[in-house]
Amino acid sequence: MNVFEIIGGIILLLACIVLVVLVMLQEGKDRSTQAITGGFSDSYLGKNSGRTLDAILGRITKYAAIVFFVLTLLVSVFTVYLK
Repeated sequence: MNVFEIIGGIILLLACIVLVVLVMLQEGKDRSTQAITGGFSDSYLGKNSGRTLDAILGRITKYAAIVFFVLTLLVSVFTVYLK
């Protein structure tokens, strides 16, 4: 193992942990209770759903997943070519 494989593995592990934590912080998308209670589409949260914490976490999760995917590709490509 060279230094790049070790550093790449550590960075991938950290990115994976961040991605898992971001997913766990988000609320579930279960809509069954809203169907019973009438939902909240006319409330403040329904009108401003793009500004809620869950929407922000969703956007950050998308970017973290892209970073994780690109890091995985880079580490695997560099590992093959740096041997």
